Amino acid sequence: MFQVLPPCNFESDVSLASRAYYGIGGTARFLAHPQTPAELADLLLWNTYHHLPIAIMGKGSNILFSDAPFPGTIISLDRMQRMYWLSNDRLFSEAGTENTLIAEELLTSGKGGGEWLYRLPGQIGSTVRMNARCFGGEVSSVTTGVLTVSVTGIIRWQTPDEVFKGYKKTSLMDNPEIVVAVVLNFPQQRSPEEIKDLMLGYEAERIKKHHFDYPSCGSTFKNNYASGRSSGTIFDELGFKGMQQGGAKVSDYHANFIYNTGGATSSDVLKLAAQMRAAAMRQECIQLDLEVQCIGYFDTELLESCGVAYTADSQNQSKGWAGLLWNPQKKVENCTGLQTFISPQTLLQGPILGYNCLQGAFPRECFVAVEQLMPLQQALSEPKAPFLRWTTHTTNPEIFSNIPPSSMPAGTFTDGLWQYGVTELFIAYPDSTNYLEFEMTSQGHWVALRFKAPRQRAEGYEVLSAKPWTGYIHMVESKECFGMEFSYKLLQPFISEKDDSHSIALQCSVSTGRGEYGLFPWWVVSQEPADFHQPDRYIKIRLL
Repeated sequence: MFQVLPPCNFESDVSLASRAYYGIGGTARFLAHPQTPAELADLLLWNTYHHLPIAIMGKGSNILFSDAPFPGTIISLDRMQRMYWLSNDRLFSEAGTENTLIAEELLTSGKGGGEWLYRLPGQIGSTVRMNARCFGGEVSSVTTGVLTVSVTGIIRWQTPDEVFKGYKKTSLMDNPEIVVAVVLNFPQQRSPEEIKDLMLGYEAERIKKHHFDYPSCGSTFKNNYASGRSSGTIFDELGFKGMQQGGAKVSDYHANFIYNTGGATSSDVLKLAAQMRAAAMRQECIQLDLEVQCIGYFDTELLESCGVAYTADSQNQSKGWAGLLWNPQKKVENCTGLQTFISPQTLLQGPILGYNCLQGAFPRECFVAVEQLMPLQQALSEPKAPFLRWTTHTTNPEIFSNIPPSSMPAGTFTDGLWQYGVTELFIAYPDSTNYLEFEMTSQGHWVALRFKAPRQRAEGYEVLSAKPWTGYIHMVESKECFGMEFSYKLLQPFISEKDDSHSIALQCSVSTGRGEYGLFPWWVVSQEPADFHQPDRYIKIRLL
């Protein structure tokens, strides 16, 4: 029998108990390790096509997995840990970077304000997702931007106001989007000695409170500040220290910690948590929300007792799924939050990063976007109308300062633009070698090419000419940006139709014409010279 396998690095039949801090969990069919946003998007589309449940685990530091088998894919971003400075104050980090590594980078750079991240379990992606805080620090206060990928492959830049919604709450908790990278801001200079003293002080405080005595996820419940007391204080006053349920036990030192003292099951933890939550409500009239994230297949009675949202199993109402990015019992549209098409619909949006993802590999402040202007159903009836819009935005005039000579009039179809400062868009039919390339300067010079294989021009397109593109491309030029709009008729040969869904592969790049190259989304590459003609690396995105 043909076996369905994920399209990126993966492990099969993985014990989740061996990967999670709690040491609890069943066996996952797949544990996938994407290395780039494109691999992640491809994996998400693959999962929805094969109707497999999806969840993300980060480092597993704040997750309680069910003991039941997980029949789908658990996503780990442990191979996405690239990190470098975009400017003197702004640090770019992929979501899989551990919090402690960021704190150590700040120590090396003499930057204050992130000492509290030291020994904070987990990765920066999950830290942002839950708006984590400790020792007076909160990740929302140092975040300037968040890059996410949706289950349909859409990759977009979100501002702090869009993401952070208050104490340990973000919009990402209610939407099936995965944090793939963040930009953090640390303007404060501080001596390495002072930074190290603070870091070691926070570590000592964690050890003093016995955070690491047994496997746990740290705080079990969020604080309810309206009560005037921390959750740990409330449970201490209610006498929960040392209380035990099976192998799960409330810490003798911190009443908001539930340890796995050995052999605890997910049911043990939830039963104990349910008792604690019920007592706080019954005796103190205080409602507390679970901070630990539940993932997998649980008894609905336990989930309800702990206030955990879930989707009941259509075949067994006493069981339910919690913590899924996508549930095969639901339609993709219902999980993306995009049931109604809103024009323009962002498909790809973010900053251009150095080709090799190295610090200083590309000038700062260049931003690209690709938007869908109308739904597919409308595009079918209006095939020549603008369907996709591609734009480039920059506040750094140096990026495009290398311009063609006056003998090449601005706004014309021009060969040889690769020698100058240009922005480029590649559009490919997913999982094929057929693709388009569009180049444009900030003065409006442009060129378009069609390929049947990397750098091999398609039949009928061997000689460069504006004629095949006339009527299908419109220029976009304003004070804020420049780019192109493309008709559906032009792009239709590059749109894949599979299982009632339509997808396309995209890649943006920029060249200064001075040997500096950038990409969005970024790749994991080392070869020189830079080569953008690699359609297998482009990000696959589901059209609406």
